[in-house]
Amino acid sequence: MLRNHLILAVAGVVLVLSLVLAGLWIWTGNVIVSIMSERLIREVTHAVHRDVDHLVRSADKAVSRLANGLARHDLSPGDPHAVAQELHTLLAEEPDVDWMFFANEAGGIVSVGRLADSSVVFLMTDEFRANVVREFEALPSGRIGRLRKSEGAFDARGRIWYARAKETGKRYWTEPYLGVGEPILGISLSLPVFNKNRNFVGVCGIDLILTNLSRFLQTLEIGDNGRAFIMDATGHLIGASGGVAPVTIGADGAHLRLQASEATDPIVRETARYLRRYPGVAGSSSPGPRVFSFSDPEGGRIYAAVDRAEAPGALDWTIISAVPASDFLTPVYRAAYLSIGVGTVIVAVFGVLGLGLVGRTLRPLTALTQAAHAIANGEWREVPKVRRNDEVGLLAQAFALMTFRLKETLEGLRRSEANFAEAQRVAHVGYWERDLDTDCLTWSDETYRIFGLTPRAGTVVSLAEAVERIHPEDRSIWSQAAAEAMRGESRYDLEYRIVRPGGELRIVHSQGDLTRDGSGRPHSMFGTIQDVTERKRVEEALRDSEEQWRAVFENNPTMYFMVDASGTVVSVNPFGAQQLGYTVDELIDRPVKDIFHEEDRDAVQRHAAACLEHLGRAMSWELRKIRKDGSMLWVRETGRAMVIKKRPVILIVCEDITERKRAEEAARRSEEELREVIETVPAMVWTALPDGRVDFINRRWQEFTGLCLDATAGASWDAEARFHPEDFEHYMSRWHASLATGHPFEVEVRIRRAADGEYRWWFENAVPLRDEHGNIVKWYGFLVDIEDRKRAEEALHKAQAELAHVARVTTMGALTSSIAHEVNQPLAAVVTNANAALHWLASEPPNLDEARETVERIVRDGHRAGEVIGRVRALLKKTVTVTAQVDLNGLVEDSVALVQGEVRRHRILLRTELAHDLPHVAGDRVQLQQVILNLVMNGMEAMKTIADRPRVLLIRSRLDASEAALVEVHDTGVGLEPQSVERVFEAFFTTKAEGLGMGLAICRSIIEAHGGRLWARTNDPWGAVFQFTLPSAPAENAPGEHPGPAPAV
Repeated sequence: MLRNHLILAVAGVVLVLSLVLAGLWIWTGNVIVSIMSERLIREVTHAVHRDVDHLVRSADKAVSRLANGLARHDLSPGDPHAVAQELHTLLAEEPDVDWMFFANEAGGIVSVGRLADSSVVFLMTDEFRANVVREFEALPSGRIGRLRKSEGAFDARGRIWYARAKETGKRYWTEPYLGVGEPILGISLSLPVFNKNRNFVGVCGIDLILTNLSRFLQTLEIGDNGRAFIMDATGHLIGASGGVAPVTIGADGAHLRLQASEATDPIVRETARYLRRYPGVAGSSSPGPRVFSFSDPEGGRIYAAVDRAEAPGALDWTIISAVPASDFLTPVYRAAYLSIGVGTVIVAVFGVLGLGLVGRTLRPLTALTQAAHAIANGEWREVPKVRRNDEVGLLAQAFALMTFRLKETLEGLRRSEANFAEAQRVAHVGYWERDLDTDCLTWSDETYRIFGLTPRAGTVVSLAEAVERIHPEDRSIWSQAAAEAMRGESRYDLEYRIVRPGGELRIVHSQGDLTRDGSGRPHSMFGTIQDVTERKRVEEALRDSEEQWRAVFENNPTMYFMVDASGTVVSVNPFGAQQLGYTVDELIDRPVKDIFHEEDRDAVQRHAAACLEHLGRAMSWELRKIRKDGSMLWVRETGRAMVIKKRPVILIVCEDITERKRAEEAARRSEEELREVIETVPAMVWTALPDGRVDFINRRWQEFTGLCLDATAGASWDAEARFHPEDFEHYMSRWHASLATGHPFEVEVRIRRAADGEYRWWFENAVPLRDEHGNIVKWYGFLVDIEDRKRAEEALHKAQAELAHVARVTTMGALTSSIAHEVNQPLAAVVTNANAALHWLASEPPNLDEARETVERIVRDGHRAGEVIGRVRALLKKTVTVTAQVDLNGLVEDSVALVQGEVRRHRILLRTELAHDLPHVAGDRVQLQQVILNLVMNGMEAMKTIADRPRVLLIRSRLDASEAALVEVHDTGVGLEPQSVERVFEAFFTTKAEGLGMGLAICRSIIEAHGGRLWARTNDPWGAVFQFTLPSAPAENAPGEHPGPAPAV
């Protein structure tokens, strides 16, 4: 009784201590949870933020390198291959970048990227402008391979990444997007591209698949149930830890982005919903992660930290780490419960101690009996361990050993069966057994699957049902093979076609062996069946490919050779042998150097050694080969060494370049001949670069100027000392104008001869050579000595001036009486007025007013006589030709004044119709007045004999359709014969008995020297009309223009 009381007292004390210890554990645990959770989620959020920052920085560097690389190329529409190769090279240097692209101002795009199977492809629009997008295979060298597929029209200028990058001139991150047909997320970064002149030419960018970011998040462990995840500005999930995928499947089976607030994971879902209800938490501008906690109605309190990651564009991500408090409280509660449990167990131990002693003997026997019953029913239990040395212990040990061995045997059988089934499934190999007595077959599960049927365990298939699955055309050969096998003539081994229930055709390979009974009679057949459809397709494709390449090798009009390391021909295509005049068999096993020119054989060995030294590198060379008939041909060979069947060989492509070599030799000879012509031609020849720098002068130039090629080449024509000072400025302005406009250059200039310092006149002409784009690549010029021509022209000008003077004197001779009359009139008036003045002065008193008026009339008449004499002197004297602005109306009026006497004497009616808006012309006043006077005198001469009609002379001036000044002289005289209209301007042609025939010829030369035109026509109804035009004089000479010398006649 006392023992029982002591046991109860000790149990009570132990129980109270357990409860106190549990309470202490729970209080301490809450404090520790708060500290540990905050530190943990801060560290996790920092880690995620660092990874996101690394992604952004790496992307910024990659897109900057891309923009700098593209700026070196021509990015206009056209051929985009150079841009494609640049993108391919940069993509190989950026393992974390999945796509690179460039779009230009024409809306075109070129893109290169890696596909899911690690292959690289190009996407580009036709003509590098808005057009159809085509996908091409990217070859390892960066060249564009075969076309894979074509897509719809594409215009990059309508994409937001293009518009934003162009508008801001800065980087632009797009919103995350779903991959086409794949549950992966990607994001793009774009950047505007400027050429070397800082002009915008397009937008480049990269695509990043966020796989590495997702992997990083998956490696994070935050307690047992904690999660780290990233959301974008729209609340969609970017990635998360704990196996939470950011992509879900919609009702139509398509992939959709997952809203974090709709995630199946409770921690991610409830944290996202809390941030959506309280957006100010995530939008805080405080540096570093912001820690907060909230109560989850279902899972208790959750501790979380939130941070922001931002970049230009749509990259506005929220980084969250969240962990439930239960992850930290569970160990605390477990310790508290353990304390209570320990106390309870101690109390229980005292109660059951006695009962344990009783059951110590019966328990092992009961456990062994139950284990034996379970094994008999096919259930395996752990055999109880009996640590006794009596009969019960020995019995337990024997039972345990027997059970262990039985279990190992059964498990081995199951493993073998499972392995065999897996091997069948992987290799598409099934087995079958045919009972020859019943004609029923037993199939394995894989055999059912090969025939497109659902496995039926424990059932058999009739022979008729099996034959029904064989293709009708193959049933006869199957029956024959089976019959021959059963007769023992051959082993059953056959390939045939089967038809699955859906009509799909498959090819199988089946083989089997007979099983005989004790008497030797066949009673069954066991065999295997394998689906070889894919292997057959591969073999067929390989055979087609081999036949295709063999046809290319044998029929391609290009020479192909394969040479081993010793220089022996291993193979050659028929075309290659035919080009050399051999058969294929004659070249096989022959040293390749034997078919080369003797002088080139050492070079052949050097090139072969270089190829073998650099396996895989393509090399080219040009050498001479000798045909079988001894004739020679030039070839360009490209070779690359590689290892085939463990031995090095050189693959060679050979191109016949004999015609090209001949053309090059002909071009070289032609160039030498042209250079010899250039060096010996009696002219100075030069060439210059597009900017005007001289890069060639011929020997004639060097001899005349005294400058060698080294002193002249590379210099500009700005060498003032070479030219006459009066010509240099005009020459340079014309040359610079031609350089700026690309127009041909023509000028006459005086150049100093080095030998004696004499200036000689040269005519210089230069024309530009342009490429296919119209850009000037070179200037070609020559200079011809025109000194003798200039001197002849000067002599001719002097003779023409003398002749014109004679003509003027002759004209004035015809006007002698008229001029005398015009002079006598004012002189007679002077005498009369002088006498009157004397009379007025002699009066008493003198009449000074009348005398003054008389003297004024004397002055006026004296001036009138002086003007007549001045006009005559101007026409008669020899003067230097002077170019100035001339009033044609004034010249007409002066000429009319000179012929007034003749007009009255011949009773001619002279009228003038002069335009008031007639512009001035540039020319020599004396020469132009000579033309007008000559035409007026001719008109009056033509009317001298007319008596049956009025004698009318009309002088008219006006502007013609081209805004030139037009002067017409109409008469009503004898007129012109049609055949004489042009001949009247010929020298020494005249219709007058006393005429010389030079007047009109001189007039035409004067007008044409002034840039005008003089012609004649018949007047209606009588007489003739002579008319001439002169270009209007400019207000002033344009800057940089040289007016040139005035025409002299």
